Amino acid sequence: MTYPDDYINKIIQGDCLEIMKDIPDKSVDLVLTDPPYGIGFAYISYNDTRENLKELIKQFMPEALRIGKRVGVLCGITQISLYPEPDWIMSVVWNTTGSFGKYGYTQWMPILLYGNDLKGFGNVNGVTKSDIIKISGGGGVGFTRSDLEKEHTCPKPKTIMDKVVQRISNEDDIILDCFAGIGSTLLSAKNLNRNFIGIEISEKYCEIARQRLRQEVMDFNK
Repeated sequence: MTYPDDYINKIIQGDCLEIMKDIPDKSVDLVLTDPPYGIGFAYISYNDTRENLKELIKQFMPEALRIGKRVGVLCGITQISLYPEPDWIMSVVWNTTGSFGKYGYTQWMPILLYGNDLKGFGNVNGVTKSDIIKISGGGGVGFTRSDLEKEHTCPKPKTIMDKVVQRISNEDDIILDCFAGIGSTLLSAKNLNRNFIGIEISEKYCEIARQRLRQEVMDFNK
């Protein structure tokens, strides 16, 4: 494979730890990804233990920081300390959830950020340049999912990814999601006029992501 021709606006099936090695330093504007959480979710190609997550972070974060001019990692509140110290932390917050507190669904999610923020103040790219992204309604946090989204253990709602992509990237940027899953980040990038690179180890998830991208194009053209 040759970068960028074989990478840009493609979904690559394979191990991101190997594929990222071939991407040049600082050639991606934003690495934006939602890795496993180490809490026992049943993924197709990964054993989601905390120890495995620690090892995964140790391997993929140096590559993400090498190739990305800016890096954003969505993680759980109990995983923050496992990652390298971020330059700053944003949060996604919502006021609707099934239950509250430690033994229910949390009402906020950290986004660990590395590198410089976008230039400008106030309104940038059509949104307020805030450290807080607010989501309202159950669909915003994944309670309402399409049939394709239900094929994944824990898909990030596109409503969240739309807002994150708009807040921390510019039009025409290259955005890499090295744990692409079923492609929510890629859909948001495409719809917001960004370029994307998706890497996903599961062949099934890759095909679902491609199907979602095709459907999005069809719906857009109606």
